[in-house]
Amino acid sequence: MSKILFAARFGFAAAAALALAGCGGKEEAAPAPEAGEDTQVQEAAAPARPAPEEAPAEEAKAGDNSELTKVSSQAAAAEQARGVFTRARSGDPEAVYLARCQYCHIELGPGTITLARRMGPEQALLANRTDLTGDYIKTVVRNGLNTMPPLTRVEVSDEDLDLIVQYLTRNNEEAAE
Repeated sequence: MSKILFAARFGFAAAAALALAGCGGKEEAAPAPEAGEDTQVQEAAAPARPAPEEAPAEEAKAGDNSELTKVSSQAAAAEQARGVFTRARSGDPEAVYLARCQYCHIELGPGTITLARRMGPEQALLANRTDLTGDYIKTVVRNGLNTMPPLTRVEVSDEDLDLIVQYLTRNNEEAAE
């Protein structure tokens, strides 16, 4: 799972960097100097580039709080994630599932989408299933299935896997008895 997280995070970062590199106005490149041509003369003959436009002072003062809102929502998300990982360390089965599995198995996550195509939307969300057995969950986690890669004991310890099994089988009829 950490391989997926790494690829997703850095793949997104690379795509964002490339997209941002293309931002801005289109500028025509100056032609390359020909043999024997003085580059200083060519630079002096190039048209001046216009200065970047600045936002009017009234807009800057009145402005919106989008940057502040973005920072505060990021801080709230970080605090929420910190709470999940703290609960996971304490052995809370739901928190371990959220920390280890929900990245792919949330409502529109790649694992849920794959399961919806294979088994139908009613069986797609793992957390709502009532037919999963502990042995099946452990086998899929350790060996992988379809688009899910196998997860090693370094990525998900045996203790964490037992807690994940406990969480995912909580809805089963056998667990209720």
